[in-house]
Amino acid sequence: MTNKKQSLIKGALTGSAGIFFTKLLGLLYVVPLNAMATTTNMAFYSAAYTYYDLLLNVCIAGIPFAVATMVAKYLNRKDYQTVLMIRKLSSMVLFISGIIVGLIFFALAHPLAYWVMGAKNALENDVKILTDLYRILSLAIVAVSSLSAIRGFYQGLKDMKVYAFSQVIEQVVRISFMLVMGFVVVYFFKMDRIYVIYMCILAAFVAAFVTIIYMFRYDRIHSKPIKKLALAQTFKSHLSAKDIIKELYYFGLPFLLVVILGSSMNIVNTNFFFITTTDILTKNQAKEVYGIIQVNANKLTSIPQTLALGFSTGLVPYITEAFENKNYQELRKNILDIFDTVIYICFPLSFCLLIMAGEIYYVMYGVSIYGQELVAWSSLLAITGTISPICSSLMMTLRLRKANLIYIFVGFIVKLVSFFILIKFTGYTGAITSSVLSSLVVIVLCLRHLSHEYHISYKRIARRFLVVAIGLLSMNGLLFCLKSFGFIVNYQSKLQGLVVLAIYGILLMITYLLVTSTFNLPQRIFKVKSLSSILRGRRR
Repeated sequence: MTNKKQSLIKGALTGSAGIFFTKLLGLLYVVPLNAMATTTNMAFYSAAYTYYDLLLNVCIAGIPFAVATMVAKYLNRKDYQTVLMIRKLSSMVLFISGIIVGLIFFALAHPLAYWVMGAKNALENDVKILTDLYRILSLAIVAVSSLSAIRGFYQGLKDMKVYAFSQVIEQVVRISFMLVMGFVVVYFFKMDRIYVIYMCILAAFVAAFVTIIYMFRYDRIHSKPIKKLALAQTFKSHLSAKDIIKELYYFGLPFLLVVILGSSMNIVNTNFFFITTTDILTKNQAKEVYGIIQVNANKLTSIPQTLALGFSTGLVPYITEAFENKNYQELRKNILDIFDTVIYICFPLSFCLLIMAGEIYYVMYGVSIYGQELVAWSSLLAITGTISPICSSLMMTLRLRKANLIYIFVGFIVKLVSFFILIKFTGYTGAITSSVLSSLVVIVLCLRHLSHEYHISYKRIARRFLVVAIGLLSMNGLLFCLKSFGFIVNYQSKLQGLVVLAIYGILLMITYLLVTSTFNLPQRIFKVKSLSSILRGRRR
């Protein structure tokens, strides 16, 4: 394995590991949070974050992606003065835009809440609660916008460790604050359980503020080498502040549109789920199902989807470097290596959600008549929701912005149209399957375009996927045998269920690794001599 290949996969997996840890924490905190807030109130938590995520993406306008791309670009050209100017200007732009968008969100909080909660059918108290939550989140927009600039800078420097660690710090602070303060308001002050959700929303601002302090301290030390190189630079940067800001938005705005259109799943679900399910679900049932889809199932599918975030951020500097150097052979190899690694890790994790949906939902959230079915369907979204963002990130990094925007827009139309059709004919699961269909369309279109543009053949991926499929079948066979011998989850004891589930997971993953290693698949993907080398992390 070349050093660059090692760095690409290592950097992406490092980013994925940090995000995985934050998602794992996010998965675990939902259990006590559900107990304190109740499932019905969790619908407010999900509804609050949908528009927050959208407006935050509007605010940062894809600038973190642009910063990472531009830093990698000018670092490759050894123009360190421009690198530092990018850092300074991006921080200023995002702070100002954060204030502006935060104020707009605060002002529009009530009409947005009124629409989301069903317009004329909305209960006045529900609208008031969601309005308050939106206004609290306007503070978080300012803080998170500022934080994203410095993260993008270190992403461009290929320092994925601080990128990942800052994610961990932010999540630990956020979870600690929401659980501690939620416990205090409910059990000490005896307040209504909806105030647990208020604490959860406030936690986003608190966590971002603490992480900013950490990143500033880190930056004060680790930016010194770049500053020294800038002082020693023999040629002067020819770019003005205006040129850099223009280039930031040149890279960033298309990415913003991609993110907005890519958020169509949540946007469509949030705006139309309650309206379209009035004939099949009561108000409380609709709130429960919506909460499971948008929060509980989403937390579970976010575990394999950490690969999307890790690889989407990790690939930018390396793909940019290969593109700038016109090294198309390395570019093709990197793209195939990325998909090989993601498929090998993502599919067994998602498959576990499918074949153990009932057991997983019970252990994490308790008994629900909707839980098993919704998690099983969401396992498909775990796969498509992992691969689709990576395809889009590759398209954006390789300057295929126009085509990518068209494909994402097509995916949005597919989501919008299929949502109503599938809800009508298949029920509430149509909210999930329409998202799967939308992502599949984007994946196929992007892969086809990349293949045509850079002459990439996916035959190797197809051959290796057959081995992955054999590994998945072996996992399912082992689970069937375990259950046949009476080794099953007792739905009367969560502790026993957790132990059995842990044993299931360990045995299934070992089986998958052993079966696929007999075909030398992990050895080829990770470029190691033996299975033991993978476990010890030793390379050739």
